[in-house]
Amino acid sequence: MKILFSAGELDKELNANTKIVLQLAEYMAEKGHDVAVCGICYYKPCDEMHNGVLLKKFSAPKAVVKASEAFEDFIGKGDRNALRSAFIKKHPLKAVWLAARYNALYVDKAEQPCYLKHLKAFADDFSPDVMVLPYKPVNSFEKVVNSDIEVPMVAYQMDPWGLHRIDNPNVDNAVVERECAAFEKAKHIFTTPVLMRQYGENEMYKKYTAKMTAVDFPNVKQNKVSLCENADSSDVKSAIDFDSGYINILFGGVVADSFRSPEYVLKALAPLFESGEKIRIYFMGTNNSAVLDEYINKYPQNVFFKEKVSAATALATMKNADVLLNISNTIDNQVPSKIFDYFALGKPVLNLQRIENCPAAEYFAKYPLVYNLEEWKEADCREVKEFLQKARNEAVDFATVKELYKTATVEYVAEKMLEEFAR
Repeated sequence: MKILFSAGELDKELNANTKIVLQLAEYMAEKGHDVAVCGICYYKPCDEMHNGVLLKKFSAPKAVVKASEAFEDFIGKGDRNALRSAFIKKHPLKAVWLAARYNALYVDKAEQPCYLKHLKAFADDFSPDVMVLPYKPVNSFEKVVNSDIEVPMVAYQMDPWGLHRIDNPNVDNAVVERECAAFEKAKHIFTTPVLMRQYGENEMYKKYTAKMTAVDFPNVKQNKVSLCENADSSDVKSAIDFDSGYINILFGGVVADSFRSPEYVLKALAPLFESGEKIRIYFMGTNNSAVLDEYINKYPQNVFFKEKVSAATALATMKNADVLLNISNTIDNQVPSKIFDYFALGKPVLNLQRIENCPAAEYFAKYPLVYNLEEWKEADCREVKEFLQKARNEAVDFATVKELYKTATVEYVAEKMLEEFAR
């Protein structure tokens, strides 16, 4: 079978959803299928083969490529966050770079038409039996399913859109109508279990549940990094040299005061820092949090930030940490995909649950090594300390994790998709 994933984006800094797509593509290629993954690239376009998967990187508009390369030259190997601010303030190409990253009008009027043109040409040449349309970026699915590309199309929804979007907690009827119109055209829809339940309760969506399959994020895997890294994780060093004299807590991902604030966790740990407990917490990824900056300045011996690193290096760093931190979302239908990465490592997890009906709670309820901080309650510093001290030397073996979360393995999700493609 010839399978084409329209990833939307294949940039140097891949988002979590694109990495999931690449994992599924690699598994399908291993099963003997002819698999390609297409995406826009903000640098020089190229074709790459990794483990039987063709990565087809289309070029963004030339001005955007030039601005992106200027940004990389500007920051070099320095602190990306600090230099990003400097670039935005004074570089002559800052407006173009900002448009590519954050301007919805640019995406709609320039990038998407450019991407569709490249995608149609490649689809005509590749002649896939099915095209898989992930939701990231969100409108990639809608644009492609409504294009004149005549290939059976399957939606792969990892983030909510019409219902409770992360940037708009209220139902937007116009967006719902657009999503339903796109669902009408899709051959099948793969969505998350929590969204599947909500669709069944919604009058606009319930008629589409007959052509939906619920699948968890396929991140439960052992010693395997995204194929785009082209690296053996065992050969990659940790990005952080943890001091074994401390209990080292690690969060990997984006921290932002608007939707993933670290404030409650830092407040819970502050009394332990002040009492001299040997505890350190590291945030590795992207820092958009003034709260985190405040605590770094206040507790320079306990709170740290590390710039985003490759997936392989991030995995090695998580393996070396004593405890992993999860900060769940404040919307009731989005589960962070990183929790399955955490489970797969078998590490103790300090989990911040931010709302009572958190969709991640049902997954954490099964995990043997977790301490839940509930944001609407006062933290018990003594209990947190006891958990950290006891759990740092414990682990859950992979066989147990795989049994607990078998629906979140690459093979399970990929096989569900292959079954549907063959119908």
